[in-house]
Amino acid sequence: MVAPTAKNTIQPQTLAQAPASQEDRERCIRINEAWQAYHGELQRPLKVSADQPDDNVRTNRCSPIVDKGVSFLFGNVLKIEDGETDDEGPGDNQDFIDGLWGGNDDARMTLLSRAAINGGVCGQVFYKIVPPQGQMKYPRIVVMNPAIIRVVTAPDDCDTVLAFIIEYPGSVDLQRRQIIARIDPDGLASVAGEYDVDDTWTITDYVRKGQAGAWIQCGEQQEWPYPFPPIFCNQNLPNPNEFWGRPDLTNDIVEMNRVLNFIQSNISRIVKYHGHPITFATGVGASQIHIGVDDLICLPSPESKLEKLQAMSEFAGLLSIVEDLRSSMDEQSRVPAVALGRLAELPKGNISGVALQLLFQPLIEKTIQKQRLYGEAIRDVTRAAMVVAGIISLEEYEDYPVTLHWANLLPIDDLAAAQTALIYQQIGVSNSTIMQQLGFDPDAESEKSIAEDARKLKAYQQGIGLPPAAAGSSSIPPVPPAAQPDTTQASQGNTAPVRA
Repeated sequence: MVAPTAKNTIQPQTLAQAPASQEDRERCIRINEAWQAYHGELQRPLKVSADQPDDNVRTNRCSPIVDKGVSFLFGNVLKIEDGETDDEGPGDNQDFIDGLWGGNDDARMTLLSRAAINGGVCGQVFYKIVPPQGQMKYPRIVVMNPAIIRVVTAPDDCDTVLAFIIEYPGSVDLQRRQIIARIDPDGLASVAGEYDVDDTWTITDYVRKGQAGAWIQCGEQQEWPYPFPPIFCNQNLPNPNEFWGRPDLTNDIVEMNRVLNFIQSNISRIVKYHGHPITFATGVGASQIHIGVDDLICLPSPESKLEKLQAMSEFAGLLSIVEDLRSSMDEQSRVPAVALGRLAELPKGNISGVALQLLFQPLIEKTIQKQRLYGEAIRDVTRAAMVVAGIISLEEYEDYPVTLHWANLLPIDDLAAAQTALIYQQIGVSNSTIMQQLGFDPDAESEKSIAEDARKLKAYQQGIGLPPAAAGSSSIPPVPPAAQPDTTQASQGNTAPVRA
C-alpha cells in the first residue's frame, strides 16, 4: 500500500495571491442583493415625475420570511446543557457553557438570532472561536459576515475544508486578508472526515494597498494546534453537492417580491388617475364654460354635451393577481400566511391539534431540518470552546455530550396540554420532559419549588399555614400543632364537641 501524502495541505502563500473565483464573486453579489431585499431596499418599479407624488408601493415580504424562520427555530429560549448530567441536574461544566454563550438568556438568544438571520439571508452560518485573552474567563464566539468569507474545499469532497479566506477593507486604501489553512500530514482528512486527529491549522494575515497591489504578509504566522479550525459553519438548509447551504431568501422569492411591488405600484397609479369620475365636454371651448359651486352650467349650443367618465371600480382581477403572488411566495418559502398573522388566513373558532399541525406543516418540516443543521454546529462550537479553554481534553471532544432543549414548534392549548401532561406522568414520563414540552425550564422550576417549600416550612414552624407536602404524596397535609383541638375532655367521657 502506498503511504498517503499531505494532499490536503495548501500553502497560505499560494492562496494569498489568488484572486476570488467567478463563483465566489457571483455569490457575493447574490448575498448583497438578498440583504437589500431583507432590509426592504428594492428599487422603485415606476418612474416618478418631479412634480408628481410617488405612486410606488414597496412591500417587504422577505424580512418576515427570515424573521419567522428564526423565531420558529429557537423559540423564546434555547437551553444549551452540559450532557454530563447527574441526579441533581446538569454536569459540572454547565456554568462554563452558560458563560460561553453570553451568561444569560438575552445574550445567548441575541447571538443565535444573528447567526440564524445570516443563514436565512446568505445560506451559510460562520462562527469564529477567539481564545480568552487577559482577564477573559471564556472564549468569545463571533458570528461572522458570510459575504467576506471564501472557502476552499477538497476537489472530491465539498465537506472537507482545506482553507478559509477572510477578506475585508481595513481602511480607505488598505485591504486585509486572513488565511486559515489546514495542515494534514497524512493526507487522510477526506477519509477521516472533518475531524482528523493529527491535523493542525495555520493563521496568516496579509495586507495590500489599493485593488491591484500584491498581498504582503503582516506579522508572524500563528499556529492553531487543534484538529478543528477556529471557524465552524453550518448550512441554513440542506444543499447537496455544495458547501454553501440554501438560504430562505432564494432568487425566485426576491424576484417575486419585485413583481409584487411592480403590480401594487401600477394599481396605485391606476387608482390615482382612474379612481374618481372625470367630467368632460364636447362641442364647446373651455372658455365658454364656467363652473362654480352655486353656478348654473349653460352650454352654448344644442350640439354641446357635458358628460362624466365613470371611475374604475373593477379591481378584483388585479387584486387576485396580488393574492396569487403572495400565495406563491408562501409556498416557495414554506412560511404559511397564518404563521405571519394575516387576519384573512387565520382560522375561526377552536381547531384541533391535528388541524393546527396541517396549517403549519411546511414551516414545521423546514424548522426540523434547520434544527438538525444548527444543532450540530452549536454542539461542535461548544465542545471546541471547552477544549480551547482546557475544560475537557482533546480525546473527549468528539464524544462529549451537549444537550439542546428546543422549544415547541406550535402554540399550546394550556388546558389540553395539562391534561396530556397528566397522562404522560401516569405512564412514567419524567417530570423534566413534561415540563420541557409545556415550555417550562425544569431546573428553574425546581429551584423555585425548593424556595417555596422552604418559605412554607418556615411559616409552618411559626404556626402559620400548612407544611409543604412531601414529594409524591397525595394525602392531605396534617394540621399544624398550634391548630390541633384539645381532646382531653373527650377522653374523660365528655361526648360533647370541644371547641377551640
